[in-house]
Amino acid sequence: MADSLTIRAVHVREHPRYEVSIPVDCTTRHLFVSNQVCNIARGGLFIRSETPLPLQAEVSLVLHLPGTEQCIRATGRVIWNYDMRKGTVHIVVGSGIRFTDMPRSDRALLEKYLAGLTPSQPATH
Repeated sequence: MADSLTIRAVHVREHPRYEVSIPVDCTTRHLFVSNQVCNIARGGLFIRSETPLPLQAEVSLVLHLPGTEQCIRATGRVIWNYDMRKGTVHIVVGSGIRFTDMPRSDRALLEKYLAGLTPSQPATH
């Protein structure tokens, strides 16, 4: 019984996800990459990439908000390297990053940006 509760907890998200296409610059201690955020939430984001960032790596992020000159700066930690494509069983390679720090002004900008989006619907299994 405990196993089924653990499995359910993995699928419950604290914040709604939003499908997006946001250019992002990621910097770790050992590399710099530019990529696209494919979904974002208040607590973090997912970057689709054939070369995921190392698990547990601390990452500096600069998100370039589409249609504006504004950027959101944050730090995060890579917490997973695969995601499931919504509505399918197809695995998407990339990096799931949980925000660990963000300046107050950037948090306000993220909240404003997310308020203008429609949340993704959870996949039904």
